[in-house]
Amino acid sequence: MIVQIDKVINVLKSLKGPFSLIYYCKVTNKLYFTRDRFGRNSLLIHKNSNSLVLSSVLGTQYENYEVPVSHISVLDLNTHKILLYTWKATDIVQQCNLGDWLKTLQLKQSLSDLDFTVEANIPWDIDGLDDTVSFIESVAKKTKCNVTIMKTLSQHPEIQTTINKIMYLLNKSIHKRLKRQPNLCRNCLKITEINCSHSAVGVLFSGGLDCTILALLADKYVPKNQSIDLLNVAFNKENPTYDVPDRITGRKSLEELRRLCPLRKWTFKEINVPKEELEEFQISVIADLIYPRQTILDESLGSALWFAARGQDHHSVSNCRVLFSGTGADELFGGYTRHRAVFKRLGWAGLCKELQLDWERIPYRNLARDNRVICDHGRQPRMPYLDEEFAEFVIHLKPWLKCFPSKHLGHGLGDKLMLRLVAYNIGLMEVSTFPKRALQFGSRVANKNEKVNGGLVFLRAAFVLLEVGGLHIFTE
Repeated sequence: MIVQIDKVINVLKSLKGPFSLIYYCKVTNKLYFTRDRFGRNSLLIHKNSNSLVLSSVLGTQYENYEVPVSHISVLDLNTHKILLYTWKATDIVQQCNLGDWLKTLQLKQSLSDLDFTVEANIPWDIDGLDDTVSFIESVAKKTKCNVTIMKTLSQHPEIQTTINKIMYLLNKSIHKRLKRQPNLCRNCLKITEINCSHSAVGVLFSGGLDCTILALLADKYVPKNQSIDLLNVAFNKENPTYDVPDRITGRKSLEELRRLCPLRKWTFKEINVPKEELEEFQISVIADLIYPRQTILDESLGSALWFAARGQDHHSVSNCRVLFSGTGADELFGGYTRHRAVFKRLGWAGLCKELQLDWERIPYRNLARDNRVICDHGRQPRMPYLDEEFAEFVIHLKPWLKCFPSKHLGHGLGDKLMLRLVAYNIGLMEVSTFPKRALQFGSRVANKNEKVNGGLVFLRAAFVLLEVGGLHIFTE
């Protein structure tokens, strides 16, 4: 039997959704490995003098690198040459030695966001703008009432069409991620003929715009007899109580969800983490999960996500198997403060380029780290904003149909304007104007004076170990 590389590559290119994949072809002694093109799942690689290790988690005992998402890699185990196939229809194939390739991974992994560049590809007449820009500006100048602004903007034909399309695609994305999910919590999974009324689905819930939209739309597709867990994490490293900003907004958003969906049981889990517990698990577990990422930001975000995904409040531990996350919304819809700063300096052309840059580098940032952290609890992250069809539509929108960070539309309105209009149109009146707040600050896990912790290795992962002479799979 002759196994043609092109056929395997074409099958891999047809895959959609989050995945990391290792495929060994015994006939050709070739190893195929890759991650989905957005980098939603983790895959790490380590090589020493006589072995190669590929795994979703490796920890600090191995010097390892995240497998890049830009290519499908094909390693010839006879020659140690590696072929790199792009995701494009017409392949640009590169060939190099495995050792040289790993050196480039090491270099790229050390790059900061400032080191990334992108050639701006702007398909619209940015200078000429269009009538929609003038309309938004005129509405924003006439009134300071956010509700009036959103109501008026929603009536504009192009904006209304965009809102409807975003709602359609986001609903489709959420439904897709739930319809093949068994409607059973972890405790009921192995019990046959049971009508599970526990939470099989949860939301990483700060109470902010992105996650509250997901929670409200998920209500349509989760069985009505089941509860939905809203996992809200808070730290008291420097606070006498756990009433941190995300806890306060979380409670407010919970009230809106209860108003809009009174028949749904919303389980708001207040996950409180004392300083001693945070430091203990940062050393014993979290350091290994975030590695090879090792900045203060990685530690802060990784810690917040790990405790949130654990789902343990003072009453019980969440039994949900799927966790929705609002990841990707800020990059797609211009939710960061720097977007406003870029617009102020460089106008629409500069903002357009910045949004493109955000999208180009999203696979290289924190998705794999977050995947390792959340999956450590046996839960699967779901990121509806990073659905291929949804993202494809949003990235091709004109920048003013994503956000409008002018001086007339302040924080909590101009940033992620289109997503705020979606929230307004589905009834989230208060949530639609909540300002963006970073997780590490909203949960109060961040401390700028701390350094990244090292840690002991408690590795629980399935390994693929390639030794000279063959392929062996084992579990440690």
